[in-house]
Amino acid sequence: MSNTTDAVVIGGGIAGVSIGYELCERGLSVQLLEAEDSLAQHATGRSAAQYLETYGNECVRRLTVAGRSFFEDPPSELVDGPLWHPRPLMQACAPQHVERVRARAIELRALAPTTAFIDAADAVALMPVLRPEAVGGALLEPDAMELDVAAIHQAFVRGMRSSQAAITSNAPVTAISRSGDGWIVTTPSATFATPLVVNAAGAWCDELAELAGVEPLGLRPLRRTAAVASLPADLGDIGSWPLVAFESDEGGMAAYCKPEPGGLLISPADETLSPPCDARPEEIDVARAMDVVGQWTTLELRHIRTTWAGLRTFVADRTPVAGFAPTAPGFFWLAAQGGYGIQTAPGLARAAAGLILDGELPADLASAGLTPENLAPSRPGIGGVLAPG
Repeated sequence: MSNTTDAVVIGGGIAGVSIGYELCERGLSVQLLEAEDSLAQHATGRSAAQYLETYGNECVRRLTVAGRSFFEDPPSELVDGPLWHPRPLMQACAPQHVERVRARAIELRALAPTTAFIDAADAVALMPVLRPEAVGGALLEPDAMELDVAAIHQAFVRGMRSSQAAITSNAPVTAISRSGDGWIVTTPSATFATPLVVNAAGAWCDELAELAGVEPLGLRPLRRTAAVASLPADLGDIGSWPLVAFESDEGGMAAYCKPEPGGLLISPADETLSPPCDARPEEIDVARAMDVVGQWTTLELRHIRTTWAGLRTFVADRTPVAGFAPTAPGFFWLAAQGGYGIQTAPGLARAAAGLILDGELPADLASAGLTPENLAPSRPGIGGVLAPG
């Protein structure tokens, strides 16, 4: 005998628990399956999450803006305290790239009106260890926020549990097959019959699709490395420093850093193609981050306290995917959140629930200019060459 449920959500990271919560809110019975022994062990649990309205393409930024109210004023029954605290973003550029960054700041004001270009002196005032000769100016997003990933994830879990949803860990999916108008989802210890499968398995979404006989998207899991470096005691309180991204000559990020308990979080902003796996950092990537931070600041980073890596999974156009597989009724993709999974989670989960249950986006997302076609798994631009980050 199979267990029956309105929806089986596969994946216990931020994508899975946020859509699970939204489906519960709409009255569905939900079974969430997580392959690992605890939730959020991979990309979600390794995120150095910021809320950045200037990050990603226009679709990503609109999804981000749609979720701000959840972070600032979440349902009181879901949380024990704030989900965020202020952490401005400063994207520092070299003198020869000032005009490029000034123009970008003007462009980004359409969605993030307080975004501004600041000169080198103001940038150094915000982060006094910057080398004045290295910095021509910076793009400043003053209303950016540092997000409490664990608290946000737990808020969605708490919402699911309050609706009597079933959340099962140590439950890798071993088979997905059609049964009449629905699906049978099999794990080593149980079988579930459902009309709706939500594929929210992060870097493993293509593998789950193949189990179900659904054409994969061509997902690209990209490894991102981070480390915490010790800092000299005489720096004093660095808690007010912004998240600082150092722009490369090509316009991308060469590295970034921000204050972290015990030191300074650094990352080379790497994007190394990887199979779905338990990602591990490479020493050369940590060394590259240290080198870039040393070029832009007076810090002499020598001791690394801890390192880690996670997979940020994209399709070619770097826009998340939320929609039913065209040839597999009831199989819904919630994938390719890339590096935006935490900040887009509230907006993207509401979008997904609207597409699943109403066949359309919630009114506020539609009025913001988003369409189902922007997120559809069949849209042009998913395959091919990965767009620049």
